[in-house]
Amino acid sequence: MNFHTMSNYRHEETKYGAISAVALLVTAFVLVQPMQVTYAQVSEEGIPAFDNCAVSMDNTPDDPISQNTVKKGEIIKTIHAEKEIYDCRLVQGNLLVIVDVTTYIELYENITSQEVIKTNVIVTSCVKDEPTADIYGCEAYTPSQDTIPLNSCIEDPNITHPQEMNTVNKGNNAKTIESQKEVFTCTFGGVTKKVDLVVFTEIYENLSSRTITDVQSHAMKCVSLVRDNNLANTRRDATVESCVFSEVQVDGPF
Repeated sequence: MNFHTMSNYRHEETKYGAISAVALLVTAFVLVQPMQVTYAQVSEEGIPAFDNCAVSMDNTPDDPISQNTVKKGEIIKTIHAEKEIYDCRLVQGNLLVIVDVTTYIELYENITSQEVIKTNVIVTSCVKDEPTADIYGCEAYTPSQDTIPLNSCIEDPNITHPQEMNTVNKGNNAKTIESQKEVFTCTFGGVTKKVDLVVFTEIYENLSSRTITDVQSHAMKCVSLVRDNNLANTRRDATVESCVFSEVQVDGPF
């Protein structure tokens, strides 16, 4: 082996030795580090299954209702949102989690023809871990529009902030929309359901003559399964099952 050959051999030996050392260091680092699984990765596969829920007594917000209205041309959109918090158990591991359920009610109305042209309801559920202040993920869904028969319902008298209101206009036409919220708890056959009844009152006015031209009322009735005690375990607890929109007759000179 001549000088040049030996020099190249030593150079290659040093290079591969350095690579081996780096590989060993990387391997050792991986072995001693715990696997990092982010909640974002978990939420990509959907939120974890939960059940055995109850309306939270400790985390219930004092004012869970919000509402606003926007206008584009003749179309008026009002969105009414309410947050409800449940204490639930994960199906896997039976761990206690917080489930934040928010119901969004959308009303589209024509300010000129003074009629409702479309309604939507969207529900979001977010699962959270209280001890670590982490969120496992959220989901969004649309409840059915089927009427659910109920009985043994009792009105909840402890709604602290049941009313919202705002006004928009297009030229001389103004529309005020006011909403009032009522809650009923229905317990029958070991199943607990909750009815969220939102009554919307729309007042149309002519700003030039300062006169009321029409008064209308509509209602959105949403039924949620709070808890079924596994007696009728066809749906998950803390789920909004149905939201039904209806017109309410208003007697008056309008």
